[in-house]
Amino acid sequence: MKAKLFIGLVGSLATGKGVVADYLIKQFGFVSFSLSYIVHEELKKKGVTEFTRKTLQDIGDGLRAKEGEGALAKRAISILEKEGSTRVVIEGIRNPGEVRFLRKLPNFVLIAVDATRAVRYKRVIERGKPWDPKDWDSFVIVDNRDHEDEKNDAGQQVKRCMNMADFLIENNKDLDHLYQEIQIVTEKIAKKFKGFDKVLS
Repeated sequence: MKAKLFIGLVGSLATGKGVVADYLIKQFGFVSFSLSYIVHEELKKKGVTEFTRKTLQDIGDGLRAKEGEGALAKRAISILEKEGSTRVVIEGIRNPGEVRFLRKLPNFVLIAVDATRAVRYKRVIERGKPWDPKDWDSFVIVDNRDHEDEKNDAGQQVKRCMNMADFLIENNKDLDHLYQEIQIVTEKIAKKFKGFDKVLS
């Protein structure tokens, strides 16, 4: 694998993981890969064009149950191996098996992105993704499952993954505050990994 630095992003629904990834792309030249891409590709193979957040959760759980808890991460790295990027950010980590697999890579660091449930619900409604829940009760159901599916080891375990993170970014305020938080973390990463001090600070 040619990539030298991997940053994983984990967080509950609508914490702002995509915004963090975009910042890393624009400011530091990262390429981004979302594990949800693999799930959406599975839907395409099945010919499914209309789906909900629960559908996406079911597909992801099914792949991990069939191929192992790190299945999505393994597929992602297989795809990324062909690109040869030196800086990669991996979004949408939802199971500890994915973290454990990614920890085997050289220079991997995991960032948790967090926000209150009320803030995240507002963002979900505002962004209006067709597969997202449309009301509070539906949001709570999928959010609870995403956060901790206690009865399914191959399921969504975002809480456990966040507890495995090296750094935490709180995203309850505006974009300027978030960008400041990201910069603080990237400076810490630069100190941790030799050779990235010039590009990440």
